[in-house]
Amino acid sequence: MNQKIKFPVKAVGMAFTIIMLLGTNAWAQKKAKPNIVLVLVDDLGFSDIGPYGAADIATPNLDRLAAEGIRFKEFYNNSICAPTRASLLTGQYQHKAGVGFFNNNLGLPAYQGFLNKESLTLAEVLKTAGYTTLMSGKWHVGDDENQWPNQRGFDHFFGFIGGASNYYEIGNQGKPTVPLVKDNKPFYLEPGKYLTEEITNNALGFLDDQQKTNKPFFLYLAYNAPHWPLQALPADLAKYKGKYKKGWDSLRIERYQNAIKKGVIDAGQKIAVQDAQVKPWNKLTYDEQQYWQTRQEVYASMIDHVDQGIGRLLAKLKALKQDDNTIIIFISDNGAQGEMERVYILRVILVW
Repeated sequence: MNQKIKFPVKAVGMAFTIIMLLGTNAWAQKKAKPNIVLVLVDDLGFSDIGPYGAADIATPNLDRLAAEGIRFKEFYNNSICAPTRASLLTGQYQHKAGVGFFNNNLGLPAYQGFLNKESLTLAEVLKTAGYTTLMSGKWHVGDDENQWPNQRGFDHFFGFIGGASNYYEIGNQGKPTVPLVKDNKPFYLEPGKYLTEEITNNALGFLDDQQKTNKPFFLYLAYNAPHWPLQALPADLAKYKGKYKKGWDSLRIERYQNAIKKGVIDAGQKIAVQDAQVKPWNKLTYDEQQYWQTRQEVYASMIDHVDQGIGRLLAKLKALKQDDNTIIIFISDNGAQGEMERVYILRVILVW
């Protein structure tokens, strides 16, 4: 078994995968316990990254992880955000963990909207094994302060507690548009700063500080991208200007064919039937085509910037001389947004 393992996957139950890896002979033979980095993105469509067919979106760092590691072709999640995160963090069914729906309390233990105390988080378990536990990004499994990451096993946390956030601060310091927390204290995003970038910055800062402890680390890097609202950096957006003139009918076929070439879809697998509720691209008006092109350009830019963050993470691990002893897992909490009014590119390439 290769000791340099990276897993770009879509899944829940990663707690079991991590435990399985820690128990393998390859890792057991190493003197140092392996570090663990769990990267979770939000509302990513199946074929929205290069390893799964998206040649139109630049994801060189995810391409590298796929080439050096393992791609899962068949894995499952809980279909929506908070329940998937509950299972991911506890290794339990979402109802057992207390988050059968979103982060609102419906008056039943299975739907209380936060992780119950009986369901230990990965952070709580790994702390008992001597790990430093770090998180940067989106929480969404408990709103009250006693349910926040620092109270559920994480030594350090930066990010937001709820289910979605703007990517830019457009309010004022007294009433932030982007309510953020850093180790239980309010944190204010400076105007012009991009939240995806700040999630990466804080994760890397935690890793720098952690090196003073001489302990292995668990980093949960939970990006909110590419979840709505669609907001990107101008420099990223410039790369994709005009790239989607071909429209969603052509793009979905291209990604389907790419996925077959990459081996993530069997050659005999037929492309999904076009959804009758979505017009063929050539039946849209000029203004409609411009509108949907722009949305896809921004969406692609958001994914691109996540990949840049992963590239910075890989560089940081190498600089800290931790790259040869770190397990990296990449997953999405669910497929792309699928409500009827939000289905913009179909089936093989759902995007929000």
